[in-house]
Amino acid sequence: MNFSRKSLCSTQAQHRYVPPYERLLRRNQAWKPKKVKFEAELQAEYRQGTLTSFQQPQNYRCYYIHERTDILLIDELIDQAKITKHYSMDTEDDALTHKPATLQVEYIKQNLSSIIIIIEVQYLPSSASPLFKKIQQLCSIIFTSQNYIYSWGSALQELSKFQPFQLFNTNIAIIEKDIQYSYDPHEKQSLQMTIRYEFQEYLNKIATLAEWACGLDLMLGTYLPLDVVGRERPYRLHEEKKHRSILQEYAINDVFAVTKLAYKMNLIKFTTLPSTIQYEEISDDEDELQMQSELSINIEPQYEELIVHVTDELEENELLEQPNQQISIINSIKNFHNILEIDENYPANEHFELHYHNASSVPQNTLNIERNNDMDLQSLPKIMKLHYSHEPDHLSMPQHQTQQLSSRTVTVHVIDESQVSNLNHLGPTTETTSTLTLKQIRNQKI
Repeated sequence: MNFSRKSLCSTQAQHRYVPPYERLLRRNQAWKPKKVKFEAELQAEYRQGTLTSFQQPQNYRCYYIHERTDILLIDELIDQAKITKHYSMDTEDDALTHKPATLQVEYIKQNLSSIIIIIEVQYLPSSASPLFKKIQQLCSIIFTSQNYIYSWGSALQELSKFQPFQLFNTNIAIIEKDIQYSYDPHEKQSLQMTIRYEFQEYLNKIATLAEWACGLDLMLGTYLPLDVVGRERPYRLHEEKKHRSILQEYAINDVFAVTKLAYKMNLIKFTTLPSTIQYEEISDDEDELQMQSELSINIEPQYEELIVHVTDELEENELLEQPNQQISIINSIKNFHNILEIDENYPANEHFELHYHNASSVPQNTLNIERNNDMDLQSLPKIMKLHYSHEPDHLSMPQHQTQQLSSRTVTVHVIDESQVSNLNHLGPTTETTSTLTLKQIRNQKI
């Protein structure tokens, strides 16, 4: 009887729950006693005020990537990756299995909040799933597009461990920036000691030997205790969540520490746009062009599409009786003597404000076409579209299907197409007149 009771107690003791953080501390003491001692010294300096805690950026966003990640989030991260050239990265291996567990990447943004992604490679979706294809696309953009990758140690060596997960659909192609080597090419320094020396900050490294494959993101549900009820359940939930929070903080701080040192060493070089545009000097005969504080450029289209309106309707016979009819084509006079030359190497994404002047606000000219005996009145349409090229005395008129005869004096107003529907009248214009026969116009048709 007593023997069976002892046996029962032994079984219960054998299965007693040990919180993951306590397991971590025991592992550190057993595997890395010197590291534990050094960590204690740094913590003492922190408590005494000699060191401050490691300072993260004020604003950042952190996202987990695994089998339960929303595919729309991956799309957003892909869009951000397409416009980002600088990244910091770090990796973590599981202390028990020694297999890769997480890949942490920071999108380094100039004057913008950083983005941190933590890829939990032991919880990736099926390689045949659309979600995995998106994750693969994201990793390929980051690591196969000749981007700058900052790391403590060799990034290529770290990334080689992730090849079995097929995260990269092509060979890795990066511009590697080994901060550890750049900091001291002759002797490898620890990241923790470098942060201490350069910033007088304490970078906590207790979780180096953690069970990193436990599933950090709570969305994975690995923190939930199975078949545990009563008062034990909330206690376990608390311990599991606390442990994952510690690991997340550790993973984020490691990449932030790399970025912080890269900035300190002036290794991150953003491509900046020039603040001003260089122009050639303007000659005396170009005084008409005035450079305002905001760049304004008048751009002439390759051709103007002219809308021709006939004012009144008349019968063909009535039109034939008119002794001398005119068609007035009003077209804006353009000044082509002033050419603004812009440096072709200037970035295409620079914003320009383009001002287009209304045709009625500039002097206009009129072409008068007199009737003769050879006039083909059937060829006069109700609406004619004339394509005006920017060559003197060159005018072409395409044919249209609608045919209608005009009034005794047929006035043709040339305006922008967008104003046609609202056209009630034309304002006062300054006109110059030249005479063409209708046969001459008909001969110029395209």
